[in-house]
Amino acid sequence: MSSPESQPAGEALEALEAQVYSKDYWDLVFEQLGKRTLFKIGLSVLALLYASAIYAPFLANDRPYVIEAVDLRSFRTAASSLSAVTTGMGSLIKQTDEEYSERLRSAGTLGKEGVPQTRSGALEQERGAAASRLDTLRLYLPPDAVAEAGTDAGTAGPRAELDSYAALVAAGLQSFNADDSEMALAKITEAKTRARGFRRSLKAWDPADPDSTGIRLLGHKSHPLTESLSGKEVFFMVFWFLILAWPAWNRFLNRVVLRSDRDRIRRRRRHKLYGVLLVSIASSLMWILSPFHLGTSTFDTAPYKSALAAGDMWLTHAGEPMQAEQPDTVVWAPVAFGSAETRSDAEVNFRPPTWRPDAEIDPEGRYVRGARAAAAGERDPSGHVVPALPVEVKSGELEVNHPLRRIAGTDELGRDLFTRIVWGGRVSLMVGILSAALLTFLGVVIGSIAGYFGGRVDVFIMRTIEIIQSLPAFFLILMAMAFTDPKIVKPIFAIIVVIALIRWTGTARLVRGEFMRLREQEFVLAARSLGFSDMRVIFRHVLPNAMSPVLVSAAFSVAAGILTESAISFLGFGTRPPEASWGALVNESKNPQFWWIQVFPGVLIFITVTCYNLVGDAVRDALDPKMKR
Repeated sequence: MSSPESQPAGEALEALEAQVYSKDYWDLVFEQLGKRTLFKIGLSVLALLYASAIYAPFLANDRPYVIEAVDLRSFRTAASSLSAVTTGMGSLIKQTDEEYSERLRSAGTLGKEGVPQTRSGALEQERGAAASRLDTLRLYLPPDAVAEAGTDAGTAGPRAELDSYAALVAAGLQSFNADDSEMALAKITEAKTRARGFRRSLKAWDPADPDSTGIRLLGHKSHPLTESLSGKEVFFMVFWFLILAWPAWNRFLNRVVLRSDRDRIRRRRRHKLYGVLLVSIASSLMWILSPFHLGTSTFDTAPYKSALAAGDMWLTHAGEPMQAEQPDTVVWAPVAFGSAETRSDAEVNFRPPTWRPDAEIDPEGRYVRGARAAAAGERDPSGHVVPALPVEVKSGELEVNHPLRRIAGTDELGRDLFTRIVWGGRVSLMVGILSAALLTFLGVVIGSIAGYFGGRVDVFIMRTIEIIQSLPAFFLILMAMAFTDPKIVKPIFAIIVVIALIRWTGTARLVRGEFMRLREQEFVLAARSLGFSDMRVIFRHVLPNAMSPVLVSAAFSVAAGILTESAISFLGFGTRPPEASWGALVNESKNPQFWWIQVFPGVLIFITVTCYNLVGDAVRDALDPKMKR
């Protein structure tokens, strides 16, 4: 074995360089940030809050992850409404183009968006409606089924009847397109006759009545929650997952792919960010183009729980009706309440958090203790006693008095406050981020122009900034929101734009000061002497060296945007029901008896703003060369 002294000097030098390497500016910045405990706590809390908002559909939703069932209501509606759809086709064929236009004119829908303006377009719309109903019927019909209830053994199966109807409709519309209205009307009339017979021939067997007759429908497995995700939601879900997993895959790339080469690692920083964006965009596009995506809004109230409770939908196992000993074939989100889901039970309106003793409700639907229990049974001025109703526990929900059933209580309409807080975080956090990004962009562009060119341009921009800053910013925002029509511009986007248009002045002044300091530096003079254009000098050479105060200002701007949106929504100029934001939730009740309405959203606003201020302070100190040791 050779001694350490006998090792080549080159190997020893390489080992020393592997341990001690030259650190660039951003290495020093990240090292300073890693030493600040409050920064890591604030960043972790913000990451958790944004994750809860982005992944809100998977946390609180009245759509199940997966369900295998028969939607009896949809099946019956599709079977009974095919006749009406076919009758509409026949009515359109009988009309002339002039008569159809006159009908639209008399109904006031001529030229209205979404209404077919031609007879052929209306027929195509009716054809699509018939096709959707046929798809619903085929979804649950068994293959090669034979109608029951005493029909002949040789009767054609329901699927064959549907195929015959679809062929008649297709032939009728083909004849219409060939200007043979007489043949088209004959085909559509025959199809209408067949559709009328579907009400009897497609009668479904009801599992609630085992002795009933009809077709035994097959269950269909679907994933309503994931199918309802939009492409935008998928983009942010993939993007945030890659951001949260950055330490893991970044370390793998640095060690395996880049072989711990510091120079290569520094050069690939920007490429990693581009890769995260490209993967997120590609995932979103693939989701939109996939047949699995239905594009239904996850904010709307889903009918699954109410349909299961009413018997309009029944669960199946391997396509057959569920047996008592078989496990449920439905999986719900951890909080199985929709953000706009209301209840008819009067006692669950403004119900306290169920982990509190005063939230206990007896089987009759009355509170057991507390002020509302003392008021139970009291008569109103007319002498009438308001009866109580037992609280209905639907599929996927916890027991009435389970501590986690309503962890944050309910609002005036019986909506779960925790669910609305999770979904409302999407609005509040998005307003903060987007308004800060927009005002930072405006401030950087305008401030860089003022600081680089100076002279009259600088004087004009600075006088404009002074005029805007002399006016109360919050009252300007309220005035702009008061004159914004929510039917034309969604309130959330109006808030973002208004905040950015009024609050960009601070960032512009910071950038202007940095440009005035840097424009006489040697590297700027060298760029000018080489004949570079002003735009290239501004955005490629000066701006990267002036971004330190901009990053700090952007961090504080996010917190200011969240506070502004909360205040606007609290005053009633923000989001509109049933959409929620943290500020709008605080405004839903000012009664101290219902303290949870103000406390939980207010605490989240406080925590978010505090964390952003901690992050902003840490970034400011890390970017300051005087703070480095």
